[in-house]
Amino acid sequence: MAVLIREYCEDDRAQAGMIWSAAFDGGQPNPRLENPDLPLDLRSPDEDSQVFVADVDGVASGVFQIFYAPITCRGAHFRCGGMSGVAVAPGSRKRHVGSTMMTWSIEEMHRSGEVVTNLRAAHEFFYRRFGWECCGRCVRVTCPVPLFPRMDCTLPGRQLDVDDWGQLDAAYEEFAHRYSGMRLSRKGFGLSRLTQTEGTPPFVFAAGEPIEAYAILRLTPGTDLSIIEFVWTTLRGYETMLATLAGTGINRQSITWDEPSNGPFLSSKWFTRGMTAQLPNPSMFRVLDVPASLTGLSTTASGTFTMTIDDEILPSNRGPWRVSYYPEGVQVEPSDTGDLHMDIHQYTQAWLGEPSLADLLDHGFVSASSDEAAQAATALLPPQTTYSLEYF
Repeated sequence: MAVLIREYCEDDRAQAGMIWSAAFDGGQPNPRLENPDLPLDLRSPDEDSQVFVADVDGVASGVFQIFYAPITCRGAHFRCGGMSGVAVAPGSRKRHVGSTMMTWSIEEMHRSGEVVTNLRAAHEFFYRRFGWECCGRCVRVTCPVPLFPRMDCTLPGRQLDVDDWGQLDAAYEEFAHRYSGMRLSRKGFGLSRLTQTEGTPPFVFAAGEPIEAYAILRLTPGTDLSIIEFVWTTLRGYETMLATLAGTGINRQSITWDEPSNGPFLSSKWFTRGMTAQLPNPSMFRVLDVPASLTGLSTTASGTFTMTIDDEILPSNRGPWRVSYYPEGVQVEPSDTGDLHMDIHQYTQAWLGEPSLADLLDHGFVSASSDEAAQAATALLPPQTTYSLEYF
């Protein structure tokens, strides 16, 4: 059985739509996929993305999409390919079509200069086979309305129209730079993702002028008010927005939203018995170019260490590498030995920062032949909260 990966063309629309419908819509027709006036994917008109098709003996049997946009890591930006809509036709599953698509996409993104790739997985164990790993600990807070803490609206609030969504960009960018793993230059991706899907139109509430916090939600039937996206740049913006949401959800039983692991709600006096905090579907990342991922970092420290990275798909990542870093920059060059040893999963986590390299060393997931090398590596890669708002 020959599997050939190629770029999507308009003649593939019906078959690709059928594959996506079977994978994500229970086989039901999707009006968006059947409307030739809409793009097959969820990108906005100016978004950089590609759709690829896997042919099996000349028949389109798999499909996936890659979104290209930089992500944050420790205050720096790195080229990233976001994997989306990975699906195989029901009759072609368990025949290595999905595995071929994943291996090909990793090699292709590496060739094109992407430094890292990310995705949201339905089954994390499948993507781990190809080097992706869960990074960050997003916390999903659910608060019963009767227990919702009393907060004051200290900032003016307003509801934005779709045409006003560009006003959110500055707050989003400031929020994103606090964390590793945040997508930049979204070019309306969030707007496109929300407006092209079925259901009630999204509402956007903003606090402050300029905006210091915003929340995107849908007022769907049900007992829980679920927030799609919640961003803040100040504590007063955060409190004003939660107060606004408390009023919006006053006739519901509960309100649910996501925060980074170091978010304000669990760090304060507000969390109490009766509320829940869960770890929802995590984001997965995979470094594609180890040297580029290091030379793009900034640091105020100085040190040197060597390391070896196990990567079955991209052996060019293995090294061993000698990493030397100074306030002037980071240098990576080949080495004869590697004092630290890890696989690409743990390297990706350590690079982003959550779980941290220190934690991975403590747990034994990363080995070190000397304490000096471990200390030098953790000085370059200290703990860093990792977070992602994208649901590809």
